[in-house]
Amino acid sequence: MAASRLKRAAGFGMAAAAGLLAVFSFSGCGIQREYVRRGQVMDSMSVRLARMDQAQQRSDAQTAKLRADMLTDLETINRRLDELDARGADMGDRIDRIARRVGAGRGDITPVRPESLPGTQPGSGKPDTTRPFADTVGRAEGDLYNTAYLDFTRGKYDVAISGFRRYLAAYSQADNADNAQYWIGESFYSLGRLDSAEAGFRRVVVDYPQGNKVPAAEYKLGLVYLAQNRRAEAINQLRRVVKEYPGTNEAKLAQGRLQSLER
Repeated sequence: MAASRLKRAAGFGMAAAAGLLAVFSFSGCGIQREYVRRGQVMDSMSVRLARMDQAQQRSDAQTAKLRADMLTDLETINRRLDELDARGADMGDRIDRIARRVGAGRGDITPVRPESLPGTQPGSGKPDTTRPFADTVGRAEGDLYNTAYLDFTRGKYDVAISGFRRYLAAYSQADNADNAQYWIGESFYSLGRLDSAEAGFRRVVVDYPQGNKVPAAEYKLGLVYLAQNRRAEAINQLRRVVKEYPGTNEAKLAQGRLQSLER
């Protein structure tokens, strides 16, 4: 009897142990599968985060390129506007000088009486052929200047530089001499030859300190410094324009540039 009971107890124990082992085995498989599943989820999230980082980097690069392109386009537009402003001022100066030659200043358009013109005799109505017209030299001078200026407006900057230099060689003390020197600087600036542009604008200031192109040359020196990445010098130069030439168009342009630089 006792032996039989011991055998039955041993059988029950083995069965219980087998059951527990089965439970633990099944439980271990479930935990392992859960670990695998969670690992796969983490890997998927890591891949997604990496893709998001790459997309953000591409977006940042595109934004930076777009910003650089916009700044380049803006600088080109500003340069063209500066050129148009300078051309307008140059045209006004030339009109004023022509008016002074015929005896009328800007704002005074009273016609000149024919008998007061050089080379005419009062009452005769005929020109005096015994002496050349005083304006003959003026026409030659004007033709040389206008030809060089036309080349500049057409974007033929190298040709314009040569033309303005010929003009200065022949008429270094003429009314348009400072303008010619200024347009040499502008031509070099348009060609991207910044060192030559700087020298050209500086000669306007040094050689023609009383000329009407000095404020424009001073302002363009500031732009040259900006293009050369000489930021501190550019800011000082633009501040000088604002201080030394208040009320001029160049002072307004310089003030606008300073505001954009100091933001």
